[in-house]
Amino acid sequence: MKSHTVKLLRFKYFSLSLSISNMEAIAEENREEGLRYASRRMLTAPAERLQRAPSMEVKLAAIAVDLNVRLRSADMPVVMQERALRYARALLDADPKTRPNPTHIALALKKEFDGAFGLAWHCIVGKSFGSFVTHSSGGFLYFSMDKLSFLLFKTEVRPIPKISPVLQVSSRRNSLQK
Repeated sequence: MKSHTVKLLRFKYFSLSLSISNMEAIAEENREEGLRYASRRMLTAPAERLQRAPSMEVKLAAIAVDLNVRLRSADMPVVMQERALRYARALLDADPKTRPNPTHIALALKKEFDGAFGLAWHCIVGKSFGSFVTHSSGGFLYFSMDKLSFLLFKTEVRPIPKISPVLQVSSRRNSLQK
């Protein structure tokens, strides 16, 4: 997974041209890794996500350079990445007289993505932090901008089924009798 990320970053910033055969080779490499390490199968990127149009990747690279952003890791559609980068830049540039507050920026970015792409988005913004997160497929972005690092990810939300009052009473009786 780490080598795959490096390959994509090199593509975005240095070569700006990636043939379909190279993308197929990367996809095959990921499929093999998923087969070799069954416990890591969900960590490999699906082949269809790797085969997006190179023009979108080039556009994202140009936007990143224009906004002075360093993309570190991403498992997110290019359109969503672009929205996150542009919104983060707007938040940082909103009031040039004051130093940006990472907590307020994280809250604003989280609310923007909650409103646009559904609930359960999480955002961490700061100069130094460690993280180890589980995220929904297609919902992870890690980038830095102006000495701040941004971690934006989505988790899965499952509704908790309500227990009927009859079941609650009977389960309490069973626990008291034991």
